Amino acid sequence: MKKPKPTAAIILVLSVFVVCLAAETLLVKVQTTQLRKGPQFFSQALAALKAGDRLEKVSENAGWIQVKTSAGVLGWIHSSAVETTKFNLLAMDKSMKTQATASEVALAGKGFNKQVEASYRAKHGDVSFAFVDQMLQLKIPPAQIEDFLKNGKLGEFRGAK
Repeated sequence: MKKPKPTAAIILVLSVFVVCLAAETLLVKVQTTQLRKGPQFFSQALAALKAGDRLEKVSENAGWIQVKTSAGVLGWIHSSAVETTKFNLLAMDKSMKTQATASEVALAGKGFNKQVEASYRAKHGDVSFAFVDQMLQLKIPPAQIEDFLKNGKLGEFRGAK
């Protein structure tokens, strides 16, 4: 039996290290979403995901990303629901470096976060947020979403590639 060459072992270790570094971590940026069995909006839901959940990117397919959850569940999520975990930001004079999470960047882009919402509600006690709160509680069954997409020729049902 031949002894393995040290060069082959080093290459193998380096390959594993590079693969581990290349694994991209994604962060769910929407309030709630579903991990799907296939790369389609109406595909069976495998797990519920919420803002801030971390996912490991496995592959991509036409706007969908195959990911693995921390619990080891493999499934698909639409690319619009996730961002990479960190962004490097440079100040104008390029001397100060800082980082922001994907959710912070997404919220900053919207100009809205939990603190801003709480402050706005506190300052506008005369405004009723009942309908906004009610809309956030809406849960639409996947079959109804699929019917909507089919009838409107939207998403996977739009007919064009």
